[in-house]
Amino acid sequence: MRRKRHKKAKKPRSQSSSTTSVDNSLPTDLIFEIFSRLPAKSIAKFHCVSKQWTSILDRPDFTDHFLKMSSSRPCLLFTFKVGGKWLFFSAPQPLNPDQNSSSLAVDGHMSSPTITCSLYIHAPVCGFLCAKDLWLGSGCEDPRGMIYNPSTGQFITLPKVRTRRVDVRTYFGFDPINKQFKVLCMTVCRKPRKETAEEYQVLTLGTEEKLSWRMIECSLPHKPMCMCRGICIDGVLYYCASFDKLSPFSYAIVCFDVKHETFRFIENVQKTWLSVLINCKGKLGVLCCNDGLGISRRTTSLELHVLDDVEKQKWSYHSYTLPPQLENLFVGDISLGIVGMTCNGEIVFSQRRLHDPFYIYYYNVEKNTIVRVRIQGIGPAKGQWISTFIDHLENVKRMREYWF
Repeated sequence: MRRKRHKKAKKPRSQSSSTTSVDNSLPTDLIFEIFSRLPAKSIAKFHCVSKQWTSILDRPDFTDHFLKMSSSRPCLLFTFKVGGKWLFFSAPQPLNPDQNSSSLAVDGHMSSPTITCSLYIHAPVCGFLCAKDLWLGSGCEDPRGMIYNPSTGQFITLPKVRTRRVDVRTYFGFDPINKQFKVLCMTVCRKPRKETAEEYQVLTLGTEEKLSWRMIECSLPHKPMCMCRGICIDGVLYYCASFDKLSPFSYAIVCFDVKHETFRFIENVQKTWLSVLINCKGKLGVLCCNDGLGISRRTTSLELHVLDDVEKQKWSYHSYTLPPQLENLFVGDISLGIVGMTCNGEIVFSQRRLHDPFYIYYYNVEKNTIVRVRIQGIGPAKGQWISTFIDHLENVKRMREYWF
C-alpha cells in the first residue's frame, strides 16, 4: 500500500522580506509624500529596516521635501543641561492658542554629552542647533563647539578653535543659496579698557574636505554681547555687539552675510544691550521691555523696532501696553524670557528656569490678550536654566556627511 507523500509545508515569508521592499511601481513623489507625513523619529528608525529604505530616506530631494513639509507643522523645542548633557524635548506648536489650549505634552528626543562650558544654545537653524560660547580657560577638558540634531538624535564635535584667547563666541547660520551651514567664531581679547574680538574664523559644514577653521577679515573690531543671542534670517546672521570709544557706534547690530562671509553694521535703535533679536515675519525685529531683558510682574510695556529696509536702515516702531491679566498668570516669584514672535504675530514668553509647573505665554498684540500654556513632561531636573524655541523644524538629514 502506497504511502501518501506529505507535501512539505511552505515556509512562511519572513517579516523582514515582506516589509523591507518598496513597491517600485509607486511613483517617487507618492513615496516621498507618505514618508514625509511620518514623525522624524520614525524616519530615523526606518534607516535600520533595509538598505533600500536607507537609500530612499537619504536622498537629498527627500530630506529637502521633509524639511519643507516640517515648515507647515513647526514645533516648540526645549533644552537644558544637566549632569554634563544637553536634554532636548519638543511639543506641537499651537497655531492659534486660546483659553482651551491649556496644556501640551512634550516628546523627549535625545540626551547628548557636551564638552562645552556654555549654559546656552543658539536658536535652531533648519533643525540644527549649536552651542553658544566656549571658555577655554574654564577648566573644561578640551572644550569644543558642538552641533546637534534632535530629530535624528545625532551630534558632531567641531575641531578645536585655533586661538590663545580664553573667551570664544560662536554663532550658527545657514546659506540658503548653497545650502551650507556655517559656524562663525570670534576670539575675544580681555585687556583693560579694551575688550574686542581679535580673530574671526569660519567653519563650513557639508564640504568634502576635512572640517577646519578659516580666518576671515572684519573691518570694524567689536565684542559680541554674551547676553544677546544671534538669529539667522534668510542667509543673514544678526547679533548685537559693543564697540570701543573710537568707533562710531557704542552698540550696534552686526549683519554677517553667511554666503559671502562679509560684515556690515546697523546702529541698534534700542541703544541697549538688553534688546532681544527676533524674526518678525521674515524681518529682523528688536524687542525690549520697559524694565530689562526679562518679563516680570513689574513689566508694563514692550517696544518693538522692525528693520523694514536694510540698505536704507529704515525702521518701523511699535509699542505695546501689556494687559493687567499678566500679573495674575505668574506662578510664584519667577521671571520670563522673550522667546520670539510666531508667524501669526504673537509674542511668546517662557520661564527661564525649569520648574513644575512649567509654562509658556502667548501675547496677542492685536487683541491685547495673554494665554498661558502648561508644558508637561519636561524633566527630571528642576531649577536648571532652560532654553525655549519656537518654529523648530524637524530635519531628517543625517550628519554623516558632516563628520570629519
